[in-house]
Amino acid sequence: MHCHILPGIDDGSPDTPTSLEMLKMQAESGVGEIVCTPHFYLSEQSPEEFLEKRQEAFEKLKEAIGENSPKLYMGAEVLYTPSLGEHDLSRLCIEGTRYLLIELPYTRLTGDFIRGFNSFANDISREIKLILAHAERYLSFTDEQSLYEIMDRDMLIQLNCGSFRSFSKTGRFIKEIIKNKRAHFLGTDCHNITGRPPNMAAARKYIEKKFSPEVFGYFMRNAGKILKGKEIG
Repeated sequence: MHCHILPGIDDGSPDTPTSLEMLKMQAESGVGEIVCTPHFYLSEQSPEEFLEKRQEAFEKLKEAIGENSPKLYMGAEVLYTPSLGEHDLSRLCIEGTRYLLIELPYTRLTGDFIRGFNSFANDISREIKLILAHAERYLSFTDEQSLYEIMDRDMLIQLNCGSFRSFSKTGRFIKEIIKNKRAHFLGTDCHNITGRPPNMAAARKYIEKKFSPEVFGYFMRNAGKILKGKEIG
């Protein structure tokens, strides 16, 4: 549900050979479908420019992948800025859906920011459903209460596979939102084959041991529903 596997478009895979190796690692982890979510920063490019570059990257990769490679869906990891609402965001949604993966800035979430974000989310809610990317990562920059104020919007939550390593402050937060069924998806958020590689298999092993196989299955079923055009409650 979240990866940077398209070649040469952002800080993820730098080239097609790296992308092919990342795809191989995903397949070996049992991943059959991948949502490609390169970074979109409105401050750096227009949606039109982004979509053109994304298509070029996809075509380059498509020419090289084999028949047994995971199926690819196009999407984007969209950094929130107040002016986002002035654009047609439906083109940045996960392919074939009305779901948009949204990223918050890595800073303390002030009251003004939260009010602005909630107003944005409310304004687009009829057309677009938000998925908050790697919710647990923001705890390095802001407090839980502020993060919950964002999460209390009608949105879905994605967690990074690499965060299932230890029960620190982040781990306690993850445990709490999983227990209360406020987390809905996993994503590797992989960028390369070394420092941030695909790690779904490791996350599955950890989740099934520390939580249960049902929790991992819940995440996978939710992802499958979205890619089939079904709604997640």
